Amino acid sequence: MVTDVQGVERLRARDAQAFRSLIERVQQPITGYLHRLVGDREVALDLAQDTFVQVYKEIDKTSEDLSLDAWIYRIATNYGLRYLNRKRLKQFVRLDNRENFDETLAVAGPEDQIETRILVHQALGRMKPQDAAVLQLHFGNGFTYEEISQVVGMSSEAVRKRVARSVKKFREAYGEKTPSVKAQSAETQCSIPEIGGK
Repeated sequence: MVTDVQGVERLRARDAQAFRSLIERVQQPITGYLHRLVGDREVALDLAQDTFVQVYKEIDKTSEDLSLDAWIYRIATNYGLRYLNRKRLKQFVRLDNRENFDETLAVAGPEDQIETRILVHQALGRMKPQDAAVLQLHFGNGFTYEEISQVVGMSSEAVRKRVARSVKKFREAYGEKTPSVKAQSAETQCSIPEIGGK
């Protein structure tokens, strides 16, 4: 996580080069994180843009000991969670218009990786957005519990417990969509290892 006081001061002074550098450094990771969180690349690009606009508007209201990356991920997470909550509300209102992945179209072969991604995305979609977000941050972005705590505003111990519970919920949701043999092999394919050392 970046806590560059001088860099934050340059951003507060509305230094165009500092904003350009910031966007070049974190745009791709933020967009990738949002894409994994919301499941739609175009929406992720829009949310990333909204995130950077918010950073520009709000940077002068931050403290001097700001952990810049954590703050940016927090803004991105908030935008992503708001989007998911609105999306779920729309799905709840229009239950009869839902489109489901047709599992009979999946065949064994090189496309297993694509099928696994679809199943992982579906499993994350059935979870609470906050649980999916901590999994994305920890396993998708490699954040430590301490870094996630700065993003979501919880203690690192609470984050550790939420990640552990979310892994269990993910495995249950993922297992619902896969045959039992696939569920066993998918455990090695998906990017969520056993909880341990971090």
